[in-house]
Amino acid sequence: MQQRIKDTGNELLIVFVIGGLIGSLVSWASNSYVTGVQIFTHLRESTHFLQTDFGYLSLEFTSLIFLWVAGLLVITIRKAFGVIRWHGPADTIFSAQQTKIPLDIKHGIASTLAAFTSAAGGGSVGQYGPLVHLGATLGVALKRLIVSRLSNDVYLGCGVAAAISAGFGAPLAGIVFAHEAVLRHFSVRAIAPISVASIAAFAVSEVFFHKNATFTITSTPPELFTLIPELIVASPFIAIAAILYMQALRSSASFAAKSGWSPQRLIMTAATICGAIGVFLPEILGLGIGTINSMLAGNYSLLMLVLLLFAKIAMTALCVGFGLFGGVFSPALFIGVATGGAIASAATLLGVPDMSVAMSIAAMAAVAANVVGAPIAVVLIVLELSQSYAFAVAALMAVMASWLITHRLFGHSFFDRQLLDRGIDLAEGREAIALSQNTLHQHISDDCVRLNQHATGHQALLAMRNKEQTEAYILDDENQLIAKLSVHQALQAADQTVTTTADKTPILLKNNDSLQHAMKIVSHFVGESVPILKDDGKTFLGVITEGDLFKAVLDVQSRVRRKERD
Repeated sequence: MQQRIKDTGNELLIVFVIGGLIGSLVSWASNSYVTGVQIFTHLRESTHFLQTDFGYLSLEFTSLIFLWVAGLLVITIRKAFGVIRWHGPADTIFSAQQTKIPLDIKHGIASTLAAFTSAAGGGSVGQYGPLVHLGATLGVALKRLIVSRLSNDVYLGCGVAAAISAGFGAPLAGIVFAHEAVLRHFSVRAIAPISVASIAAFAVSEVFFHKNATFTITSTPPELFTLIPELIVASPFIAIAAILYMQALRSSASFAAKSGWSPQRLIMTAATICGAIGVFLPEILGLGIGTINSMLAGNYSLLMLVLLLFAKIAMTALCVGFGLFGGVFSPALFIGVATGGAIASAATLLGVPDMSVAMSIAAMAAVAANVVGAPIAVVLIVLELSQSYAFAVAALMAVMASWLITHRLFGHSFFDRQLLDRGIDLAEGREAIALSQNTLHQHISDDCVRLNQHATGHQALLAMRNKEQTEAYILDDENQLIAKLSVHQALQAADQTVTTTADKTPILLKNNDSLQHAMKIVSHFVGESVPILKDDGKTFLGVITEGDLFKAVLDVQSRVRRKERD
């Protein structure tokens, strides 16, 4: 009993030390990131060094210059770090679901720098996705320096929770987001350090950074009884906006990949087009937090809201898809507010009472939840930011109604769809991923009957009897598989050579085949064992029996389930 108490005390100490350390570190990094973007955004918006007048029209080209500089810096970062593909929340989620492929720290830092540069230069991108990946990267980096019983995904989850907590000032949402969107399971070992990290990040932000609320919400929410019918009617339109946004992101990335253009050309094209559009429509540049607050205040007409909605979708898709890298969460908030405001404005024209603020907040939460796949966490963000139960319930109604539509028509989230486009289906669960990453290489057995191609049926029967097996493998002098022989085929061959009756096209597996693939193959197999060949598809390495294969699969499944329960 004393030893158990001692072990529990040590574990609590580790939880508080590691959680507090990650939370503090990520809080400083996240707040520095956010503050830096704010400084450069203010500099960009207050600088007027390239202004031209065309009659009554005055055009300010400063945004274009800033984006050109940002594009060149992103290209420099890409070359300096040897980046092939920018990394983001999708990579964080995948890393948390498996243990074979570690989170790439170098690419994580490079992607964060690129996202910071794009947002600071006025790219139509977000900051919260990069902050999430930065938090995960710092958590995993710390794991390499500290030895503890906590697993890699716990360190990663601590970093994610701390990033959301520091970025939004929402510690409860940070805890839920880490479990709901990234880890996708709750466990006793994970919840404690993640909670400590999220609270520590919030405390550090409160003490050292004195942040103001991200969004300005001064309106009193209307009665839910009057708001709910309008939310139900609006939900399909909110879902359509979210799907249009996510599909535009995918289409832009697909076009860029198939265009044959160099990364440099793609990045500078995005910078040029976004900067040129920003000359006429500056609201779509950067994070758009000021514009979001302005929309919440009701400062835009219906026509302008629709214009901002489609322009933001197009420019964010262009920037992210073409490599002027950044997050997709902040633009989702922008798109949600514009969608909600447009719906409320249209409803007002039809005689419905004005509920634009509540509708905008609900739509903002709904679009964001659909994009990131974290409905409960996003509702908690609304609750913690607005301190209004009514706004949170309204957001919950819009989130769940629209998310059901989006989930059926598009998928769980934009990040899940990104992974699916790479051939990784998270819908199959951790077990399927683990089985796909464990190969047959370590399960090969040499306990089998090997025969020369000149052996007779009687010789084969004798060899099988000595080994107490009912199958044999016929090999040539170079150890290449010729055929597989069953005991019945050996009896049939008698004095003839076994090649006359053997199966020359047996079911085969290769040593780099996954356990998941092997299970699919043996689902239609009847026999004692399956031959395993080298990658060349010829050289015989050994066999795996059905029993050994099932045991290997059960062992992997048991490890995954134990990790989720522990």
